[in-house]
Amino acid sequence: MLSFDQRAQEMGLDISFAYKGLYSYRDVHGIVTYRRLASLQDSPECSTPSHETDGQIVPIFAIYTKPSYETDFKYVGYVSDLYKFMGHEVLNTSIRESITSIGMPVLREQIATDTHIAKMRNDMIIQNGQVSPIAGDIFPTISVSNSYNGSHAALISFGVSMPHGDSIMTFAFKLGEIRQVHIESSRTTVSAGVSSYVQSFSNDILEMIQSSFNKKLSDNDMMAVLDYIETLGKKKREGISKILEELTKSKVGDERELPSAWHLFLAIVRYSSLQPNLNVRRILENAAESVLVIPARMYDVLNQLEQGTATV
Repeated sequence: MLSFDQRAQEMGLDISFAYKGLYSYRDVHGIVTYRRLASLQDSPECSTPSHETDGQIVPIFAIYTKPSYETDFKYVGYVSDLYKFMGHEVLNTSIRESITSIGMPVLREQIATDTHIAKMRNDMIIQNGQVSPIAGDIFPTISVSNSYNGSHAALISFGVSMPHGDSIMTFAFKLGEIRQVHIESSRTTVSAGVSSYVQSFSNDILEMIQSSFNKKLSDNDMMAVLDYIETLGKKKREGISKILEELTKSKVGDERELPSAWHLFLAIVRYSSLQPNLNVRRILENAAESVLVIPARMYDVLNQLEQGTATV
């Protein structure tokens, strides 16, 4: 396999300072720079004997980022010589074009990055919505994720978005993710995936909501999910429990409904949509997905998307 240096230009990095082992990329989010590391060498004034490993090139690149609102670069980690780079906006543009190329307008985009822009998520909300008597307006959503620090490959996930007050709640399935190898190999693969998902969404999303709403949770079911969430922090469990309580409070007196799978799903998604930490948000979404009743046809489509076998 070619080295990072040999692949840098092909991956979209600026190689103007390649002679210094420095490669960079810039977009609306900021700048990321990769610098090849080397072991220290003795200074001329040093009396300590040199070592045969002094000055050796190390197959590791340090990562420095500078968000567009910052003035200084910060060290945010490192990657190996095998790391496969993809720019945040390069990926966003590719997926955006894949969606619009099959006649599906993007209604809105919600982009979030971590404080060092090393991780990015863009929820692209598609116009082809449905109206549920339980959930109200609900829209198919393509979630695009990327990282500069090797924490995960570039990928797209399929999910839903629901207006809530002045904001929009979004959720992405873990099942059905398309990873970087599929994204880069063919735009047709992505377009076929989007088309297949939106068709499945139109056919099956109302059934998923109704079935999840009809599935009442036992105390053990609910506690198992909340106990898992508590591993992320007690406040997260308390926050979700409070939303769940509001959702299940009866309109007559203080009598409470038995929580349904949809209630718990909605409580987790409402809470997770406000999380600034993208890793935590993804973990919470996985917990929300675990309680849903996904129709067999929709499950099959998502599984095909993950395997790269979906067709238009």
